[in-house]
Amino acid sequence: MPALMRLPFPPCRIGRTFIWLAFAWLGFPAGSPAATPPIPTGPRSGKWAHEGAKLTPDERVTWGRLDNGLRYALIPHRGAPGRVTLQFLVLSGSLDERPDELGIAHYIEHLAFGGSRTFKAEDMVGLFQRLGVEYGSDVNATTGFDSTAYRLDFREKDMALLKEGLQLFRGFADGLTFETPMIEQERRVVLAELRNRHTLDDQRQRASLPVVFRGLQFPQRSPGGSEALIGKFKREDFLRFYQRCYRPDLMVLVGAGDFEVAAMAALVRETFGDVARPHDPIPVRDEGRLDARTMRAGVFRISGVDSASVEAASVVPLVGRPDSREARVETQRREFVMNLFADRLRAQVRDVGGAQAGYDKMLGHGTAVASLSVPATDWARGVLALDRMVRLTLDQGFDAGEIDGSRRRQLRMSAHMVDQIPTVDPGTLCEGLVESITEHAVYEGLEKKFTWMREWLEHFTPADALQIFRGMWTLNAMAFQVAGGVDIELKPEKIVLEVQKSRRGGLSQQLALQRRDTPFIMPRWGQPTAVVEQSALPELGAKLMRFGNNVRLNFIPTRHEPGLVRVLVRIGSGVLVMPVNKPALKEFGLNTLLASGAAHIRPDQLNGLIEERFLEFSFDVADRDAFTFRGLMAIEEMDTFLGVITDILHAPQFNSYVHQDERMRAAMGRMAGSGGMGEGLRELTDYLFKGDARFTWGQPMDYIKMSVVDVRRWMQEPLARGYVEATVVGDVTEEALVRSMSRTMGSLAPRAATKARPEPATPVTVTATPGFTRIEFVGEQNMGLVVGTWPISGGKHFRDQTALEVLAKILEIRIRAEVREKLGLAYSPSAEFQPYDGFPDFAVFRAQIDCGPTDTARVAALVQAIAAQVAAEGVSEGEFIGARGILKSQIRQGFRDNGFLASLVMRVQERPEEMEEIRALHGGLMDAVTRDEVNKRAAQVLVASNCRAAAVVPKAFVGIMQSASP
Repeated sequence: MPALMRLPFPPCRIGRTFIWLAFAWLGFPAGSPAATPPIPTGPRSGKWAHEGAKLTPDERVTWGRLDNGLRYALIPHRGAPGRVTLQFLVLSGSLDERPDELGIAHYIEHLAFGGSRTFKAEDMVGLFQRLGVEYGSDVNATTGFDSTAYRLDFREKDMALLKEGLQLFRGFADGLTFETPMIEQERRVVLAELRNRHTLDDQRQRASLPVVFRGLQFPQRSPGGSEALIGKFKREDFLRFYQRCYRPDLMVLVGAGDFEVAAMAALVRETFGDVARPHDPIPVRDEGRLDARTMRAGVFRISGVDSASVEAASVVPLVGRPDSREARVETQRREFVMNLFADRLRAQVRDVGGAQAGYDKMLGHGTAVASLSVPATDWARGVLALDRMVRLTLDQGFDAGEIDGSRRRQLRMSAHMVDQIPTVDPGTLCEGLVESITEHAVYEGLEKKFTWMREWLEHFTPADALQIFRGMWTLNAMAFQVAGGVDIELKPEKIVLEVQKSRRGGLSQQLALQRRDTPFIMPRWGQPTAVVEQSALPELGAKLMRFGNNVRLNFIPTRHEPGLVRVLVRIGSGVLVMPVNKPALKEFGLNTLLASGAAHIRPDQLNGLIEERFLEFSFDVADRDAFTFRGLMAIEEMDTFLGVITDILHAPQFNSYVHQDERMRAAMGRMAGSGGMGEGLRELTDYLFKGDARFTWGQPMDYIKMSVVDVRRWMQEPLARGYVEATVVGDVTEEALVRSMSRTMGSLAPRAATKARPEPATPVTVTATPGFTRIEFVGEQNMGLVVGTWPISGGKHFRDQTALEVLAKILEIRIRAEVREKLGLAYSPSAEFQPYDGFPDFAVFRAQIDCGPTDTARVAALVQAIAAQVAAEGVSEGEFIGARGILKSQIRQGFRDNGFLASLVMRVQERPEEMEEIRALHGGLMDAVTRDEVNKRAAQVLVASNCRAAAVVPKAFVGIMQSASP
């Protein structure tokens, strides 16, 4: 997704997510007092989009309207038993703010969770505990240009709880009181969130929007608002906006999930029927007028930065009415063609980074956008490369090969999506309904969407692609943006002149033909073997098998993801046997293997297979105790995935020339990324585990020194002969899987019967001494981070680990309450218990708190004090029950998730003792853990003498940021 089109203002973790960074300015024209206000149109008209439209909405949805104007849309869905998602949608956002109210809509969204006349704050906490939902993830809200949405996810259906959830929303509708103490408490939180969003990347994007959308007012507006105004809002300001914009004729209750529609509709009527409707008319918005008839450019200058991001965009009128099938199909076709263009950019524009392209819609305008990164001094090369590729494509179009490959992938994906509709999470359906309402578009349903996609894709031609592309890009109305460390003399006019000069030279370049679909012919590696040993884990419906060559297979058949399978293949011992003085091995040594190809597959073929055949593919040592291949694919591609892995393991390749390329690429990437919070966190890891390459990060010189011999010594033996355990979870039969495994991994040369482990094992030691330290990085000035680390040594029974998980959740809740809710010093604090696979005698407790750089020392002291208090006094019964309830709910959901199931059983043959742990977890171990056990672990772990607290903060930055546009 191009940088311009990224998600701009993510949901508040107790803020609807939109696809743009900056948000619109609202102007209120002065009109005659006697004039009749215009009648609102679109979603604020009070009508459903399908009323009088050509399209017929999804027949499963019940559409309702109360006498006071509040509407509701309910879709029953039994595919995720017990799960329900409710959203309370208010069709007002930052576009409804007056000039002296910038940010107030988002601020009110925060204040809603401070309680109402009918639902006090403490009652909310109790409701969330009974739901087993987590404040800030399952309970959520977002504010955007034109709407504010509040969301509740229910993991278990209970009509009494659903009624409470609706009562919570009713309090939001007309019961907010805006008490001064809550305003002051939440003011700090809102400012903390605004600080978190104000990143350098966000500033780059905000600078580009006035260039692309010249004449429209929204580029100057953000739901985050004005820091100066947020600091001044008083109770009467909130009441004025709330009374003007929170009105039942601008409210919609949206629900999806396992409920009876008649009963839910009755609850909605009962709960919201007496909300009073104002007599005043709904204000009409002025959004400006687009002026995109000529070429334009902008510059966002950041001194001290060596790179520059370059964007080219074209604003496109939307086709037809949003309630027509033609408009829906045209959007799909534009997205498809821009994905083709993105592939072309990555394949044909050399020596650039991050090439992306895409199409999206915003406030009645479509936008085609492409971007890439270049050295700052090469900004002109980047701009002209984008312009040239647009012109070449307008002139020469797309070839059948690139369309056919993308078409096949898209058809496979749409077929899988259709298969998954019966079991899709209700949250997905609810979000789709909300989006259709805010866009005032007929909700046709997922089945129609993918049916239409398949129909046009089947017959899509290069001529169609060229026509669509030409309809999106108007050469003389393109917008260009350059952001980065460019010369201070660079002006927007110079960018336009460079483009115009280049175009006068014409087009001499020819596009290279694109790669067609990569074939895969299954090699023969050896004699296929059969299953020689088998057992079961009936609690999960799992089969555990061993083939004649000692390859192990764990299999769980499920329909949680219809038509798809997840595969994990774990080999050898990973970082457990990595040389202790070569940290760069785990960072890019693995890339040498993949870039070298396989025994029967050239590197370019391997890349093609990965890109075209698999939905997900990775090779990593994230488990620490193994080299792991991970994949998600359609059932029909399972043979290919297993065949590719088998070919790699049959004869691992380590090409010295490839390694040199990967080494240089890694060193350059590491140097280019030697700033920002990521660098600070790398330094923190090095501080905690000094000298231990299994945990620390390499420096550029470590990359340069590492040879292909080092990679081969570490990886060749385990990959070629080491212990192998594969796990497959998904929609495949045992017969088909065993047949595929037998002729692929089952035909490898005999593998080790047990995993090799270093003897004696090098213990893990936290080298940092207890206390506080400060770690500085070069980067953005608005953001600091406090990290508290509490090492845990000694063997831990699974029940102990479960108690530690509960303790981590309680610590997070305590920190959130004190540091975020009470003091407003942070926005999204978290805590976790982190065991280290392969190191049974070592784990850590970790808390991570975002805050302002100047607040880090104070926050670090608070975190240490909170943890020490928990260690000394223990946890209360209420917070114990609440934290345990959250985890229980997450575990219940986990057993319905293929990724969770795969991670649960991926080493059960290597470590048979884990079967007992899995049975305990499945049987309700979380209920068996007691408060006393949690308190015992707290007293052992969270004491002050065990805490390493670090402030990760930016160094002084003297760079200048400056935006220029015509």
